[in-house]
This record gives sequence, structure tokens and C-alpha cells, in this order.
Amino acid sequence: MKRVLVRALVLCLVVLAGYGAVVHGLSYRVLGYRPDPPSLDPAHLAAIQDRLPSASGTAAPPAALRRFAVAETARRLTFAVKRNALTDPNQILDGRQAHCRMYAYVVAATYNQLVKPRTRQAACRVAYGHMYLYGVNLHPYVGGTFFQDHDFCVFADEQGAYAADATLYDYFRVGRIRLRN
Repeated sequence: MKRVLVRALVLCLVVLAGYGAVVHGLSYRVLGYRPDPPSLDPAHLAAIQDRLPSASGTAAPPAALRRFAVAETARRLTFAVKRNALTDPNQILDGRQAHCRMYAYVVAATYNQLVKPRTRQAACRVAYGHMYLYGVNLHPYVGGTFFQDHDFCVFADEQGAYAADATLYDYFRVGRIRLRN
């Protein structure tokens, strides 16, 4: 029994170390930006604000709102490889299935509407670009036109600019990703 527990503990440590190494090595390069998404309608915004922790309230810093917008989008949507790319976050939320571009539009609309009354110095844009792992561009290794680029969100606030990806958060709980120059 002791031997099984030690092996399980070692396996957990190896998996966690591997996960940390991969997450640490991820970075995104922005190739361009998509148009700003439309605002959430009052019903969708109210449903999202109901889940906003009451302790956050109006004093929530932009970083907490970023984490909330990414997590809430991942909770509400399910990843599906689709050809169509809706840009209206209300239609995306009604459909409940999305791919990376659609996830990014919902995150951007949610974050911008939550942060706007609190501060004017923070914003989120939908970007498209390439994903890198320790400096190696991963896109040449994945075929097909669907994987030519990847959509994610670029957040800018008083702490700088950084990326977040609700698709990666949905499956791997990756919250913040470095941007490449």
C-alpha cells in the first residue's frame, strides 16, 4: 500500500512539473486585431454579473475582472471545431458552442463591459496570431486552413499588455500568457 501511494505521489509531481514547464514556455505573437465585438445585451450581461463575486463589486481590480471574464466564458461555452465564426457575443452565448475566435469575442465583450464603469485605463481586444512553445512556432506542425492562426484576447492595463485564452483556460486552466515582440 505504501509503495502504491509513493508511486501515485511521484506521478502527480511529474505531471504537475510537466504542466508547469509547458505553461511557462507558452507565448503568443500578435499578427493583427479583429474588430471590436458588439456589447452584450442586458439579459446576458445581467446573467454574467449575477455570477460576479459580490466581494469584487465595484472595487474589483482589472486583473480580477480578467480572470472572471475568462473563467465565465469557459464555463458557458463548449469548444467545437466549426467553420462559421460568429462575432456577436450574444449569438455565441445562445449557441453555447464555439471555437477560439468566438471564445475571444465573448471574453472581450464581457471584460470591456465589466471594466468600463470601474476604470478607463483597461481594455481588451480580440487578436489573432501564432502560438509558440519555448520559441518554436507550433502552427507549421498543424495542417489545414482552420489552424492557420489562433484567436485570443490581449489585455492592456496599467501593468502592461498580456494575453489570455479562454480556450486554453477551458481545458488546461491556463490563465495568463506572455506576448512575444
